[in-house]
Amino acid sequence: MNTTFKKKSSLKRKSSLRQAGTSGLLSLLLIPTLLLSACGNSTENTVANGQAASAQTSTNDSVDVLYTQAKQEGKVVVYSTSGRANDAAETFMKKYPGVKVEVSKVKSDEMMDKVTNEQDAGQFNPDVIITKEVSGAVGKEMVEQGRYVKYLPDDIASTVDEPYRTQAPGYANYVEFRTIFYNTDHYKQIPVTNWWDLTTPAFKNKVYVADPLSSPAFMDLFTTMVIHSDDMAAAYKEKFGKDIDLQGEENAGYAFIHQLFANGLTVLKGSDDVLDAIGKTSSDAVGIAVSGDVSKVEEKGWHVQPIYDIKPQTSVPDAGYLYLAKQAPHEAAGKLFIRWMMGEKDGKGAGIAPFNEVGSWVPRSDVTTKNPVGFEKLNLWNYDADTLYMTSPKVRDFWIKQK
Repeated sequence: MNTTFKKKSSLKRKSSLRQAGTSGLLSLLLIPTLLLSACGNSTENTVANGQAASAQTSTNDSVDVLYTQAKQEGKVVVYSTSGRANDAAETFMKKYPGVKVEVSKVKSDEMMDKVTNEQDAGQFNPDVIITKEVSGAVGKEMVEQGRYVKYLPDDIASTVDEPYRTQAPGYANYVEFRTIFYNTDHYKQIPVTNWWDLTTPAFKNKVYVADPLSSPAFMDLFTTMVIHSDDMAAAYKEKFGKDIDLQGEENAGYAFIHQLFANGLTVLKGSDDVLDAIGKTSSDAVGIAVSGDVSKVEEKGWHVQPIYDIKPQTSVPDAGYLYLAKQAPHEAAGKLFIRWMMGEKDGKGAGIAPFNEVGSWVPRSDVTTKNPVGFEKLNLWNYDADTLYMTSPKVRDFWIKQK
């Protein structure tokens, strides 16, 4: 792809993924997607290109060598979607005096535009990127193009769970997901076991969700249901004892979205708003929110718990990826900071602590989770970045029509 084409792709993503695109924008967005698909089989192509980019930087540096070089560089510049980077920075600077950490908090989609514009202008500012996916756009537009570079040290790689060791375009330092929360004062047992439960009269006007038009991760959940419509159809039959009768919808994933709205779905601004609505006092309502928010229950005064097993699948992963930036000006310091956030070779370094919280999972076999369910036992769909990239604009348009 040439530079002009990549800029157009970025502009289309901004209007379609952030501002609820129309069918015209959908057609435009699909053009680069189809061209990208023609370049090679999508998932394999993403991983191959990500690994090719990572091959540009050494992954077997010793900590002592990195620290010596990092002290000469003096600092590491981090663009992060997560405030956890600031907590890791505090312990890092105590462990490695002489290396300052500068963290800028930026949303994932805005970060893509910021880094693209800077690099195209010849300005290589960040060393480390901490980001969530944006419906597959991070892999397509940033990793495949070499703007974000996978870095997984050799002495840590063997402990990393798949797909984040070899099958994903980057290493994920923590994984969350969107799931159903319920009020523990009202419900003494888990009230939902099947996603289709939310479409029944028992939950009429009693389901809240954070706005997927403002959060790609929430939209990824519903788009994944569309992608795995056969699973949704099977869950419908298990729930109601009959095959789903589509009422003009393309498949059972779209039908679920339609029926959710028809049953009085309430859309709020964010995940905290959802848990405020269902968790402050006894309530028979349920809410779709971020698993990681369970760590804020005591602070916020919520009486809620997440559900970890829902048919046909609980959710889709929402991973926090760590990358080196292209032409990182303080590369050694960047590598050292990434290692610190990974927990170092033994997984016990203090830098991993902000990421290993209740509601988040560190995909390393040697790191003990604080959650009641291990990462390998979570009932999640795989994150199909390439299909999400191609499908999410259409699902967004469908969502908008339901409102």
